[in-house]
Amino acid sequence: MSIFGPDRTGITREFSGIFARRNLNIIDVEAIAMRGYFIMPFLVDFGNLDKDKFKEVEKDMKETALRLDLTIKIEEYKEYKKDKNIIYVSTIGRDKPRIIYGFTSLFAGLNLNVERMKTIGREDLAVTEYRLDIGGKKISDMRKKIYETASEIGVDVIVRDRNTYERAKKLVVFDLDGTLIDKEIIDEIAKFANVEDEVKKITKDAMEGRLEFKKAIKDRVKLFAGIDENVLKNMADEVVFTPEAKELIYRLKELNYRTAIISGAFTVFTDVLKEKYPVDYAYGNKFEIKDGKLTGNLEGKIIDAYGKAKIMKEIAKKEGISINDIIAVGDGANDRIMIKKAGLGIALNPKKILKKFSDGVISRNAIKGLIMCIDKEKGF
Repeated sequence: MSIFGPDRTGITREFSGIFARRNLNIIDVEAIAMRGYFIMPFLVDFGNLDKDKFKEVEKDMKETALRLDLTIKIEEYKEYKKDKNIIYVSTIGRDKPRIIYGFTSLFAGLNLNVERMKTIGREDLAVTEYRLDIGGKKISDMRKKIYETASEIGVDVIVRDRNTYERAKKLVVFDLDGTLIDKEIIDEIAKFANVEDEVKKITKDAMEGRLEFKKAIKDRVKLFAGIDENVLKNMADEVVFTPEAKELIYRLKELNYRTAIISGAFTVFTDVLKEKYPVDYAYGNKFEIKDGKLTGNLEGKIIDAYGKAKIMKEIAKKEGISINDIIAVGDGANDRIMIKKAGLGIALNPKKILKKFSDGVISRNAIKGLIMCIDKEKGF
């Protein structure tokens, strides 16, 4: 059954009373009040109630609906299939026309059933969540088409299977450069050392696959030999999170999430940021320093893509959680393994290579919208 019409106090009491007086069990119910309008679908077990008794209940319900200026629809329940293949799609972006039309058109074209949809945020960012039954289709195929539609419309999107959506996350791991801050630390050091062109060339060779990551970072760090460590400390003091990232970090802390920075940048920066913001863990590559000067070498193991994933696993062990309880957020190829292995992997303004490893693609400006997608109190 479903009732809908103008909202007022006491509607739920009136109808539940009809069933309670006859000892009829309400199996499922959902009440939604939105902008002065009320909708309540519910499922009632009439058991072995005879036809005359059923007519009596039906008459009582219709008279109550008429008295309260409500419309009521009553029909026999048909058992739904239990082998559903559920996914959740969350769109995040500046509010604009055609977002809902664009996605519902895609879903209709793919013959996907929208079981529920809900707007869970509409301030400076509009966030809408859809629950879909994709039947026998592959989530990887659906994700690709959803990403394409999101790109055409100009919004960000996260796609999760039911297990990923319903499993509570406990730790959020972030890359640093281009994710929490809007600059590349190694480029900032290169500017100071007047080796910007040389560093950019090495970076380009690494990005295009002509140079392995560990070799690339070693070659760039060699160019920094002789820099005074106090210069780096002063630079680190000036580094701040973007406003959106700062808001997200503080909100995560309010919700009792643990947070970590795992960066290919340097500990002199990550350590300062850990003290500046409520971040629980911070990892980076460590400069070798002698007599207060950079030697041009690094200490310890270099944090590359595999190193990031390994550290994420180590943090999970320390926290006593599964890697599936982790959200990983990053923007570069160096983040691909931790994003793929985490329970939920988010690519931020990503290179094309990273999209295929991620559950969601969001822009830097929309990073705070992530909180609305993982805060269970705001979802379905």
